[in-house]
Amino acid sequence: MLYIKSYCYSKHELPFIISQLYEGYNHIDKLVLYEYNYTHVGTKKDYEVEKVLHLIPDNLRNKLDYKKIDLTHCIEYSNTNEPIQRSWLFNDIDYNLSDDDIIIDCDIDEIIYSCCYDNLINELHTRNIPLSIKLNQFFFKNNYLWSNLIFTSPTIYKYSMVKNINTIKHNIKIKNLRDIHNKTNDIYGCHMSWVMPIDFMINKLNSYAHTEFKKFADKDILEKAIKEKKYIFEPERPFNIIELKYDDIRIPKYLQNDNLFSYLV
Repeated sequence: MLYIKSYCYSKHELPFIISQLYEGYNHIDKLVLYEYNYTHVGTKKDYEVEKVLHLIPDNLRNKLDYKKIDLTHCIEYSNTNEPIQRSWLFNDIDYNLSDDDIIIDCDIDEIIYSCCYDNLINELHTRNIPLSIKLNQFFFKNNYLWSNLIFTSPTIYKYSMVKNINTIKHNIKIKNLRDIHNKTNDIYGCHMSWVMPIDFMINKLNSYAHTEFKKFADKDILEKAIKEKKYIFEPERPFNIIELKYDDIRIPKYLQNDNLFSYLV
């Protein structure tokens, strides 16, 4: 079995969910998508993504397993929340994982290109170790390619490679499997980072685990940063943005338009 393991928190993520299904449909068995009733910093929230799932095309829905998880019994006001949320598949009684099952462990905006699945799986089999997956990095807009950065946080592994890697917290098995040392040789997808309407950026900054960035939760600051292609979080960091045409092959097919969020109006 081949699983994409991910989680979601906001209605703006619907295009990325659809894109995951569109790109992966002929390759994956399931996109296992969890939504929690608490944020990373321990703030209670509604199940927002549930409200827009009906907009997913009918022909893609059979590959999606969306699950609402109540974290009331194990929530903390600390960084423990994020690892718990990233680890739920390994505690899900509905999934009896086998050693040969392959898991693509990613955030929902980290998307593998359809044309790259076979090569990615072949590299995993050949090297036979967990791998961080190299991705093209987009920032602020779905055609703003951060050209001097390769993103490598999502991972791919066989369950046998990680099943004994556990930390126990609140009787939950936690596996920290992001940003591992060994990287794929090639780029296999893209990360649509901070690609969302301004109001959602503000909400994200106000619930972000990186609380030092709350000072940027301002519409004028964010609009100026997007227009001027400035990386406000670390102003000294090189931030070379190439504005691509929307039909560029580095943009997943479903995301090749300039009006991703019209359903939110």
